[in-house]
Amino acid sequence: MNEHQVREHVRKLRRFYSDALIYGVVNLGLILIWAISGGGYFWPIWVIIGWGIGLGIHAFSLGLIPQMNAMVPFMTAEWEDQEVKRLMQSGSKNKDREEKKEASHMSEKAKEAPAAKKKVPTPQKKIDTKTPKEPKA
Repeated sequence: MNEHQVREHVRKLRRFYSDALIYGVVNLGLILIWAISGGGYFWPIWVIIGWGIGLGIHAFSLGLIPQMNAMVPFMTAEWEDQEVKRLMQSGSKNKDREEKKEASHMSEKAKEAPAAKKKVPTPQKKIDTKTPKEPKA
């Protein structure tokens, strides 16, 4: 990482920490309002959960939750590179196999071609489904 990238990352971290501080202050205020108004149903939980999910995703994107990489390895750039290499290698192997299979399949068809006869569809009779007309008097 060069200095510019490091400074950008530090700016993002500072923004995250200020967001986390605001999250804590606002939720404490909501809990105080809930407690002063007599308790009852704990409605601040909806704000805490909703905002917390967003804050958690932000923390994850900044790499503040590195343990997730162990549980979700496909979220890393290294996994992406390894997967591309693996698919490129298996793709070339599969292509060779398909070409061989197609060549053998074509040679089998060539052997069977003279023995196979084309079926000609037989014409069908036309059936009149109209009701008979009554004679005019």
